[in-house]
Amino acid sequence: MAPALAACGGGSVSLQEEAELGAAFAVEVQREMPLIRDPAAVAALNRFGDALVARADSTGRDYTFYLVDSPEVNAFAVPGGHIFVNRGLIESADQASEFAGVLGHEIAHVTERHGIEQMKKQQGAGTLISLIYVILGRDPGIVEQVAIQAGGAAVFARYGREAEREADQRAIQTLPAAGYDPEGVATFFETLLEQQQRQPGLLDSWFASHPTSQERVQNARTLIGTLNVDRERLIDDTREYQAFRARVRQLGASNGSGATGR
Repeated sequence: MAPALAACGGGSVSLQEEAELGAAFAVEVQREMPLIRDPAAVAALNRFGDALVARADSTGRDYTFYLVDSPEVNAFAVPGGHIFVNRGLIESADQASEFAGVLGHEIAHVTERHGIEQMKKQQGAGTLISLIYVILGRDPGIVEQVAIQAGGAAVFARYGREAEREADQRAIQTLPAAGYDPEGVATFFETLLEQQQRQPGLLDSWFASHPTSQERVQNARTLIGTLNVDRERLIDDTREYQAFRARVRQLGASNGSGATGR
């Protein structure tokens, strides 16, 4: 086992250690994925995400949302608050409440520390990540080693059924607190199930990392039904989201004419 992922007999990963580890992984992910760096689009994404974070995470984590130039429908979160969203997902989320449901789900993976749990499992039951060689980048090559040892971003892109269910639950609770109709969680799942029949290739990544079925839709609606909220007062969509979505679609159609970069 690499020293950066050494086993410990007990204790836990602190929020500061989580932040250091997440920052290291985020750097590697940015090197490997084509990002849309359009200032207006990135700023809009972060405003949207930060509004949900304010209702979902009280720990003071510093979140950053990244826009990935990929037509595939997918999103994933790295520990510490780094959330990557493909433009294909934004193009598929017809309303702000649907997109909020996805971001709420990914934020929940961070708040519930599912990524840290994934790393523990990857290293073997009962082990704990040691960050001593990652913190402050003491060894120039260690970040790359950690990414390789832990399987890169893939370790954070596939969670167990229980973690996915918990992230759905947290998202459904977060949306009304942020002013959005939680029904968007269920309708987005239904949209993806319909799209899977028409364009399965664009949804392979989503269904591999976020197993979606009619049962998941029903579970979401059952939980929504237990919420004590007046849904008529909640938001389905906003002009700001539609302007952001149109901008992202335009940037994707530009095929990298200055809008994207690694």
